[in-house]
Amino acid sequence: MTASRDGLLVLTLMAMLSQAVVHAQVVPPDSFFASRPAFSRPEQGGSRPATCDTIAAQLPDEVPGAGRIDLAITGPVTLVRSDGALWYVAICADPGVRVLCVTYEGNGLKPGDIAILRGGYNRQDRRHVLLDPCLASAGSGETSRQE
Repeated sequence: MTASRDGLLVLTLMAMLSQAVVHAQVVPPDSFFASRPAFSRPEQGGSRPATCDTIAAQLPDEVPGAGRIDLAITGPVTLVRSDGALWYVAICADPGVRVLCVTYEGNGLKPGDIAILRGGYNRQDRRHVLLDPCLASAGSGETSRQE
């Protein structure tokens, strides 16, 4: 009986903590998104995905606040790997910015396919972006420079 109560207590505390974390996150102001149409608030989807050609101009040096922001980008797949639990899908080739999506499904993507990646933005360095969590799906084939 004690183990059951302890388990319920742990679950209750985890739920309370997750709610506190959600409320504590600070979302960047609207002005942050104005010149970055590929970025959005969590789960909202950018107004226009970036491409491999346009992503560098939209990358912020830093994100105001501590909350999650999402990035949507489309481009040619350069890598698809799985460790048995997670899938890793990369788009955009050197020497530009490379984007790695950590996802639960590869969706049949293979190198050379056009994909669209959407997920939680984390800049690793000048040329590497990590999207985690992320969704990867087949794209429309539009990878040219966006005006």
